[in-house]
Amino acid sequence: MPAVDDVKAWYNDLYTGRGLQSMRPREAYLVFLDLLAVRPGTRLLDVSCGPGFLLDAARARGVDAVGVDLARQAVKLAHQVCPTCGVAVANGEEIPFGNGLFDYVTCLGSLEHFLDMTQGVREMRRVATPTASLCIMVPNANFVGWRLLGRRGTAQQDINEQLLSVSAWRRFFESNGLEIVRVVPDRWHAVRWRAAPSPGLRRLILGPVLEAAWRLVPLRWQYQAIFLLRPRSTPSARP
Repeated sequence: MPAVDDVKAWYNDLYTGRGLQSMRPREAYLVFLDLLAVRPGTRLLDVSCGPGFLLDAARARGVDAVGVDLARQAVKLAHQVCPTCGVAVANGEEIPFGNGLFDYVTCLGSLEHFLDMTQGVREMRRVATPTASLCIMVPNANFVGWRLLGRRGTAQQDINEQLLSVSAWRRFFESNGLEIVRVVPDRWHAVRWRAAPSPGLRRLILGPVLEAAWRLVPLRWQYQAIFLLRPRSTPSARP
């Protein structure tokens, strides 16, 4: 397993080399805010916020959006994308905020790269309010595309990656104090053709076909799963 400094260096190189192109575009993050049904005047923490597209989208909806990321280069980009958002360099396993501060906590496509996923989830639960909503997106070890292409993980598997099946992720979250509200597939890769500024004829023909085919894939074989969660109430002790 790599050291924390190794992970920092890997992601700093990624963001230095690819900049804002290192992640999916801003419009791809709106779906997460819709799933959470965010309300103006609330607080959101995005753990491993990357270049800050989710923060910027949340701020546009009147949410006090704050982000942390292990990579200093990611934080620099996030300050550019959302100058009014609070963003800090911090390890997801050691979130630098007090208990019960955030109405929403998100972590999108990053938990699987934590050196200690259990500690990361505990930290997210700690900084969330008792009635908070959490949104965590994780890759599926049983993704049918990897089987067809002979791959064994995402494009970030070079540094550190722990893959679980959708059912195993369910058990993981439940064993760490979270209640599962809903699980939906991440469909960005199926609908991204719609976001092209000037899609060519080939994309206009193939895009809808591939999207329709993707929607037929069961959740257990999808690329990533989006877990909507809430802190599980601790039963009161009997007298």
